[in-house]
Amino acid sequence: MLTRLILATALVVVSAPQGPAATFYVSTNGGDNSPGNEAQPWRTIQKAANTMSAGDTVYVQSGHFDERVTTVRGGAAPENRITFRAIGTVTMKGFAVQHPFITVDGFDITGATSASNSDAYVAVSKTGDWFELLNCTVRDGIQAVRNDMVFEPPNKISSSTGGFLAAGFVPGMTVQFYRATNVALANGEKSFLVSSVTDTSLVFATSAIAADGPKPTYLTGSAIYGLYLADGTDNCLFRSNRFSNLSYRYWFVQGSNHLFEANILEHNNGWDLIFFMGADHKFVRNLFQNNGWGTFIPSPDVFDCWPVKYERITFSNNFVINMMGVINAQKYNKTVSGPFWIKNNVFVDVGWLSIRMPNTTFENNTLLRVARQANALVQVEKHPLIFDLGDYATNAVIRNNIFVDCGQATGPTTPDQVGWYRFLGPTNTVTLENNFVAGSAPNYDAKTGFPEPDPTLNGGDPGFVNLDDPLGPDGVPFTADDGLRLRADSKLVGKGAGLVDLGAYNTRPPLPRLSIALSPPTNIQLSWPTSANTFELQSALTLTSPWSAVEVAPTIEGRSFVATFGHTNPATFFRLRQVP
Repeated sequence: MLTRLILATALVVVSAPQGPAATFYVSTNGGDNSPGNEAQPWRTIQKAANTMSAGDTVYVQSGHFDERVTTVRGGAAPENRITFRAIGTVTMKGFAVQHPFITVDGFDITGATSASNSDAYVAVSKTGDWFELLNCTVRDGIQAVRNDMVFEPPNKISSSTGGFLAAGFVPGMTVQFYRATNVALANGEKSFLVSSVTDTSLVFATSAIAADGPKPTYLTGSAIYGLYLADGTDNCLFRSNRFSNLSYRYWFVQGSNHLFEANILEHNNGWDLIFFMGADHKFVRNLFQNNGWGTFIPSPDVFDCWPVKYERITFSNNFVINMMGVINAQKYNKTVSGPFWIKNNVFVDVGWLSIRMPNTTFENNTLLRVARQANALVQVEKHPLIFDLGDYATNAVIRNNIFVDCGQATGPTTPDQVGWYRFLGPTNTVTLENNFVAGSAPNYDAKTGFPEPDPTLNGGDPGFVNLDDPLGPDGVPFTADDGLRLRADSKLVGKGAGLVDLGAYNTRPPLPRLSIALSPPTNIQLSWPTSANTFELQSALTLTSPWSAVEVAPTIEGRSFVATFGHTNPATFFRLRQVP
């Protein structure tokens, strides 16, 4: 048996899309008894949902629609969808997606008031596979921040500055609130039903408020999710959306094989930007900025998860800036979870990264001013990267990262606690390779107790293009003007494991190695790194015959994918090929 590594250009088969079966229109000047054409549009989006079939598209014209749309039927295939598309600025309250192959494109979704999971701004049930949310804005419609809020037991809050009526608070809505130091509630809850409202006060239906005030308080008229994906959903796409001014878990992700790409999450206050479980989710090229930043205690984590199984989660090429807590990734059953890839991300002016997940690879990330007290008003850790090895985060890989001006450790260091990493528990399952650590500009001083063998990666100018402008003039992450790209003369060019550049902007990704070994008495094992999760194992009888994906599903052993085969006759060629 011969094993060869062949990297080939991905082949893309493009088929002509099927044209829509029908095109409809909705306008605030229309009527639901009209035919729904451009000259005589419908009045409601729900009318369109009730009428459309696979392949149909409805164009919703500019205006406000006081409705939350529930799908009635779905499309038939990825190329034969039901599509809701906004023309201009269209505001409405949300979508409940209960059928497959639905596309929602270009809406401003705001103003929902229910606290039910099923009433999330965008809620996708387990029958909503292959849903697409594109170019939408999802935001709370009602918010208020007060510095003079007084909590009056048992069920009232008041503010001398007022403005509750003008902000849109009304009886019957659910209010979510946080405080600068603690939640001033006797029962630990944070959500209450408003029974009455004046311009200067809110009275709640329950009596659970403890005396505590005045302190800065953040209020929102919604405690619902920005996005809720039910368990059992598969293959959903979320691209180029903006989620802002939300107060709860912004993305509640279950199911499998969902892609979140090029979205913006900003100006949110609450917990857990991404609360996830399931398998094969990818979070790529998203911008997380200014979340929980300011005078308020909420410090949203990028990741959090329940003690259930998760597998093959990728968080790559994301830009995270101006946040308090970043990753509070918790997984309490290490025997059934992983791997988790955190690769090619940029973290700037954030609180800390806490990893409690087994089989995590933290690779080619750039960290600037992480875990610095001056940049985080709520700071409980002095270390930018924390791995809880004792209980959960076994088989950790920390490779090819850049740490500049991170951490606050002073005095002597120990092997398990240094200014740039903190390891809770034994480090025998940790792999540290080619990480650069330096202090602040202009000296970029070296760190004592540096645990890696290459002294050239300890201290010195990292060679950033522009340290003071991480996002660059265009404000868009991972573009040519980003300030944390490395100059051509940087000492970190080509210094990573696999001879790649250190940090998030490496231009020479490493080629994975395909290895072969005998597994007596009759088997052969092929293995390759779990970091090569975008590569597919293929086989062919000759180098010139057609290649196809192998049918044997690989297992994960440590930090490797392993595929086991019986001896074959004739000989078989194998390769790894990167897939789209």
